[in-house]
Amino acid sequence: MNDRIEKLSEQADDYADDYLGTPGEFHPNWHTVRDNKFAELIIKESIIDFYRRYLDTTSNEDITVQVERYIRDHFGVEE
Repeated sequence: MNDRIEKLSEQADDYADDYLGTPGEFHPNWHTVRDNKFAELIIKESIIDFYRRYLDTTSNEDITVQVERYIRDHFGVEE
């Protein structure tokens, strides 16, 4: 994965620590809170950035193909 994924992961870690009031993974719900926030951050960034930069309304290519390609490229995921 790319640097952006690592940054989002760190943000999710910090969020879980702050939300639960404990550092690290000491709270039994830490992983659940962290994973939910991580997924939320990925989805939000993908949607916002895609619409800002990559939506090509003049393209004949199906929108779902555009979205898939964008997400893979943005987060460094190979097929």
